[in-house]
Amino acid sequence: MGHLRKATFTDLKYVAANMREIDKIEALYQTGQEPKQALQLSYICSNINMAIADDNDHPIGLCGVVPGGVIWMVATDKLFENKKYRIQLIRKGRKWVEGLLKKYKVLYNFVYAENDSAIKWLKSLGFTFIQYHEHYGMQGKPFYEFLRIA
Repeated sequence: MGHLRKATFTDLKYVAANMREIDKIEALYQTGQEPKQALQLSYICSNINMAIADDNDHPIGLCGVVPGGVIWMVATDKLFENKKYRIQLIRKGRKWVEGLLKKYKVLYNFVYAENDSAIKWLKSLGFTFIQYHEHYGMQGKPFYEFLRIA
């Protein structure tokens, strides 16, 4: 059974090298940086970093929170190709977010408007999409702003 656990630098290196194409595009469009660099910066700036691990404890995604409540998640294809892992991500993700809301009064970020799987996941976790930005980020692409209030 997949699970969440504290992330390591080894997890970061693996996920950075194996990110889903849509996550690479989103990182580039939002930050203007190479996707690996954007992920490394998110990881370093976060005070909470978690690995989404498969049945064998190999990383299939990373998630975290930057001080101030900026929540993020990046995945490998393995996470979204396996229905069991997608279901577990929703169930365990809900518990993780509920726990975070005890520390942070607001969790928020932006998601690329064409990242359908991330949008579905965020909705399943109870996030609200508050605004569509037609030109957002360093590349001026369409993004949705989302948040969840404690």
